[in-house]
Amino acid sequence: MRNASLLLVLASSTLLFACDKLKHGGDQAEGGAPATSTSSGAAQTAANDTNAAPTAEPAKPAQAGCVWPDSGDHDITITKGCKVEAKGSLTLDKGVTMTIEEGVKISFGTDDYLWVDYGKLIVKGTADAPVTFTSSNKSPAAGDWVGVGFKEKTMAGTSLDHLIIEYAGSKSSNGVGGIQLEDMRQGDRISITNTTVRSGGQFGLVAGNHATFAKFENNTFKDNKDGSVKVHAEVLGSVGTGNTFNQPIHVEASTVDQNTTWPAFDVPVFIDDNIRIHNSSSVPKLTIADKTTVKMAQNVNIDVGDDGPGALVAKNVTFTSASPAPSPGDWETIFLRAKTNGTDIENCTFEYFGSDSNNAQGAITIWSTSAKDLNGVTIKGNTFRKGKQQAMHSDDGKCAPFDTQNKAEGIPFCNKP
Repeated sequence: MRNASLLLVLASSTLLFACDKLKHGGDQAEGGAPATSTSSGAAQTAANDTNAAPTAEPAKPAQAGCVWPDSGDHDITITKGCKVEAKGSLTLDKGVTMTIEEGVKISFGTDDYLWVDYGKLIVKGTADAPVTFTSSNKSPAAGDWVGVGFKEKTMAGTSLDHLIIEYAGSKSSNGVGGIQLEDMRQGDRISITNTTVRSGGQFGLVAGNHATFAKFENNTFKDNKDGSVKVHAEVLGSVGTGNTFNQPIHVEASTVDQNTTWPAFDVPVFIDDNIRIHNSSSVPKLTIADKTTVKMAQNVNIDVGDDGPGALVAKNVTFTSASPAPSPGDWETIFLRAKTNGTDIENCTFEYFGSDSNNAQGAITIWSTSAKDLNGVTIKGNTFRKGKQQAMHSDDGKCAPFDTQNKAEGIPFCNKP
């Protein structure tokens, strides 16, 4: 009995000691690791420390079905054949993939958009069951909704295949076309194939600097109010085969610093602003496809080799005015400078040139050097007509050997010395 009482006292003492340690946070556990309550205190301290790394939130589960998502912070699949009305605009966040399967039709409300921020969009239509992005209005019209946009860090592997985009082109949210690609530091991440952009309120597609395509083939641009596409010069060089345009192509202010070849088009190419061709470490070449009609905007020029070597290759190309009522002097010139190397201009037609802005002094202005000092330049078989100034300008007033290899109609070929 005495031994039982002693055991009871020892057990009671042990229980009181344990409770006291729990009440006061306890000591370090064996091996020096903090006890549970001390760890909680450290976590609280970290939570109050603004420099501490934030606790990662669990990823939201992927969503699939016929429902428009309420946010773009998780993977999304809109499944085959769904008819979905977009419940407002959607932006895909970093790392998020949105997949749209064949036969899906998504109706967008007034001024809504689908924007790919740092995510990926995969549209998987087919010839028999294309995906359609359209207006939700009962009487749809051009410019009802904004369109689809891609930012600088859109993920590689983004692709639009067998997609129809119609009635886009609202100017809301800085929209400029049915498909919009912002300036990109690295191109070749977006593939657009077998896609139709039609009945838009602005351009069918607008692409900024370095927004070159991984693939751009078998697309159709039809009846978009401002034109088919508006892109930088290098972007136009990544356009592939099988595309159909029923309105002009527009090129905005551009610098060509790598070899770029424009494919042949059945519509004119409008040069809306100056193009510079140069690179300090290489000789970039802009090649314009045979039989292209290039329409130059008011007081616009092409400058070859202005800040490093560069080259222009144009054969059987017509350089003319973009004005609906053209007149001599509408556009400026093609500048050729001392660092021009590899330029080849043959059998082209030049007309309505000769604006004297920006020191332009003819259809071709050899600037800060003379014709005889140009290296690796071919200019022959061309016709110059309807210009405000002479066909060519050379600093020394002598355009040999080019003056015997070309023809000027109604204007002098070379400036007087």
